[in-house]
Amino acid sequence: MNSRIGIKVTKLEAEVVEPIALQWRGKEMDAGPITVGLDEFWSQTANQGMLDYGRSRARVEFHVRLSFPELVSTLETLGVDEGLTRPLRAVIRSEGEILDDHSLVLGGSCDLGPHVLFPAEETRASVLHGV
Repeated sequence: MNSRIGIKVTKLEAEVVEPIALQWRGKEMDAGPITVGLDEFWSQTANQGMLDYGRSRARVEFHVRLSFPELVSTLETLGVDEGLTRPLRAVIRSEGEILDDHSLVLGGSCDLGPHVLFPAEETRASVLHGV
């Protein structure tokens, strides 16, 4: 019996409500909530993973779009370039435990795509393990 199962993630909706402070033009501002959803058009091999029930381990790669609705609204009222308000694309490479109820406890690295407001040399992101 094969204890490894390939999976394709077809839906992901999340919201980060914890405050994240941003520095912009010398001023600190609250980014407001961040919405996370799958970026299904990035790659044909995106949003896939492997469940290894023999080891109770999971590995999943998510291609996501991060949106900042409140921040975008504020920036639009300031008349900024639309490049600042577009969603941020990222790839989350996560690993973790498969629990007895088949839920997953995942965490891992997050590689951010290019974005004017979030320069790669100044921006870091990760997903912490949690239940």
